Amino acid sequence: MKTLPGRTRGLILAGLGLLAAALVCAPVASAATTTTISFQEPEKGSTFTYVDVAPTAPKKHGFPTSISPGDQIVITNPVAEGGKTIGKLRARCTATAAVGKISSAAFPQAHFICEGVYTLPGGSLFASATIVKSGTEGVVTGGTGKYAGARGTVVSKEMKGGNETTITLLGG
Repeated sequence: MKTLPGRTRGLILAGLGLLAAALVCAPVASAATTTTISFQEPEKGSTFTYVDVAPTAPKKHGFPTSISPGDQIVITNPVAEGGKTIGKLRARCTATAAVGKISSAAFPQAHFICEGVYTLPGGSLFASATIVKSGTEGVVTGGTGKYAGARGTVVSKEMKGGNETTITLLGG
C-alpha cells in the first residue's frame, strides 16, 4: 500500500474519521435529548486505496496527479476508545468534480461524497459525509441492532496521528 503525503492523507482520514465517530455512540436517546460523543480515530492500522477511473491521470510517486469525477477512495480504519480498538470503519468516497493538481486542498475541491459502515459490538452504524476544508462533515443515517433508528451529525477534524471526531445523536 502506498502512502499519500501527510496533509492529503490527513484530510482523507479526517473525512473517514467523521464516519467512525458513530462507532462509540450509545443507543439513541429519548425524543427530547441529544447525546454528544467525542473520540480519537488513530491513523495506525488504517488502509487506503485510490481508484483512478478513466480518464486516468499520470502518476507521481505511485499516486495520480489529478482527480476526475468518479475517482474513489476506499478506506478501512480501526476505531479506538481510550486506546482500545472497539470496531472498524469501512468507507468509500467518490469524487464529483475534477481537480487538476493534487494538493492539500484537492480533496475538498473534488467534492468527495462518502458512505461508510461501522461494524461494532451489538450492530452496525451507517453514515454519509463529505470532505470539507476543515475536515469532514456528515450525518448518521441509520443502524442495525442496538443502533436501529440512529440519526445525527458527525464532524471530524485532523489532529496529530489521526482525527478528533464528534458525533451528536438526536433523540428519537
